[in-house]
Amino acid sequence: MDDLAQSLDFCSISSHQRTIIHIDIDCFYAQVEMIKNPALRNCPLGIQQKNIIVTSNYVAREYGIEKCMLVNEGLQLCPQLVLVRGEDLYDYRQISAKITTLLHRYSPQVEKLGLDENFVDVTDLVAERLGDSTDQQIIDGCIYGDLNEKCECGCKNRLCVGSHIAGEMRSEIHNILGITSCAGISCNKLLAKLVCATHKPNQQTTVFPCNSLALVSSLQNVSGIPGIGRRMHEILQFHGILSVTDLQNCNLTSLQKALGNDMAIRIKKLSYGIDDSLVKQTGKPQSIGLEDGFRKICLESEVKDKLAGLLERLLRLLSQDGRIPGSIRVTTRKYDSIQKRSHRESRQCNIAATSFIMNGGPHYRNKIALKSNEKFLALIMQLFHKMVDISKPFHLTLLGLAFTKFRECKTGKSSIASFLTNDISVQSVLSFKILSSETEEMEYSCMNSMERSGSESEPEPESKKARTELLIPRSKTRFSNEEDATGDSADCALWMVSKSKAPNEQTLDTDRISVEHSSNSGVTGKISLESQTSSSRSTNSVHGMTNENEFQCPHNVDADVFHALPHELKKELIEAWRIGKNEVSSTSQGKQDTFHSKPKQKSILQYLIPK
Repeated sequence: MDDLAQSLDFCSISSHQRTIIHIDIDCFYAQVEMIKNPALRNCPLGIQQKNIIVTSNYVAREYGIEKCMLVNEGLQLCPQLVLVRGEDLYDYRQISAKITTLLHRYSPQVEKLGLDENFVDVTDLVAERLGDSTDQQIIDGCIYGDLNEKCECGCKNRLCVGSHIAGEMRSEIHNILGITSCAGISCNKLLAKLVCATHKPNQQTTVFPCNSLALVSSLQNVSGIPGIGRRMHEILQFHGILSVTDLQNCNLTSLQKALGNDMAIRIKKLSYGIDDSLVKQTGKPQSIGLEDGFRKICLESEVKDKLAGLLERLLRLLSQDGRIPGSIRVTTRKYDSIQKRSHRESRQCNIAATSFIMNGGPHYRNKIALKSNEKFLALIMQLFHKMVDISKPFHLTLLGLAFTKFRECKTGKSSIASFLTNDISVQSVLSFKILSSETEEMEYSCMNSMERSGSESEPEPESKKARTELLIPRSKTRFSNEEDATGDSADCALWMVSKSKAPNEQTLDTDRISVEHSSNSGVTGKISLESQTSSSRSTNSVHGMTNENEFQCPHNVDADVFHALPHELKKELIEAWRIGKNEVSSTSQGKQDTFHSKPKQKSILQYLIPK
């Protein structure tokens, strides 16, 4: 216990170096509704989700309205209570994002905590202002405890400057968005959050390290410490730890047996007001999801209607986020009438990026939508059927949808593919597939069944593992623009390698191809590629080329870019392409399986073919 006490003293001193501000928006949902409808400002207002009042404005709280109160109970206390439905969180998310953006003006280290709370680490900004500030001894707002801070590390001056920064934040949020907020200022996240709640609404409070123990000890229950959830609270209750004082005085060894070594030490420190956790800069979420709870759903048609509504709302959030998901997750909560308890279960599956289209809209720069809502909803129902047997009676109390495994689009104006290839070249390269048959004839066929002279049989579909894309791994395929993502794969040239041809004496035939593409405006255009037939030179003859006109552009490289390259780069490109084709031909003679034909690691070819 002595070792722990010494470590607590060390941590309490070292943790004074930071300045943390906790911003908490007053009755956030209610304020957003009052901004949308100013007539509600002087009325008792409650935000209703299902049959619960999730929050209310301060006028309603004067009548005794509390968070998570039943609607019937609230109307009994305040018959004139105005209720606004708050299931759709879109407007709340928008305002929350704007608040976080404003806070980023003061520090890049901003950590969101829900929609209405943010931690901001302003340590660097305080250090900049210490030399010039005249407010090092004046506190802006309220003070928890007294000013008798005897610490010699300079934390008193830093927190004074931090209080003025917090005041600037709150003023800017109010002036720009019309939102009032509270703030807590201290040397760590725990104290900043706790002291923020001591003076509400529209106020701010600073607590110095000398009063940190008194602040934590004032909590009525150990569950009031942030970081102690319901499960941990039950464990602590089982061991007779009910108050913060009990947690401070309990034996560390017994606490470690119940919670583990690291967690026991962590909550022991929290009980003394010591928190060394960092403000983690919040990025884009790893998943975007919605859930809808209800009393009972027992019909498949009701499930489908509910999931269709969630999907529509989820696509709006997806458009706001701007990323394309790689997986869809479906969540259910089933009620067991025999055991009188609920069971939560989820299933997910991967989804292709080509399932989505991006179009400009009146509300979004790039509105993300589905190519086929019906097919996607059918996929969601398949996941649902894996969890619920509809041939038997079922009782659901919750349904949820979530997109996960997001990936950023790395093509477009910032991609090297837009400089080295034109649209049709990227489409053609992305469409090439290599198929092996018993006669060892490899063909690249057009996706839209382009008619050619002579009869050709359609190749038999191969297994998923046997089909590969030439030169481009499937997992790294990307679209170069929005038109590529909205339609099917573009038509590609026909490439035939006959068994009778030598590996270094292949013939390239490119027929006239008509490629149709649609723009965002709905206008359909056609691009024609002229027919050209050329006989490939052998590998040995490639090294001896001196005339640039003798270079034949490989089928998967843009012709204009190729002809603009220097002579030496053309030679290197032709040689790399030839070696790759020889390797494929020689391998296919011994095996019937297909393989990737990849450019060498240091070849110029890898820069001319989009990955």
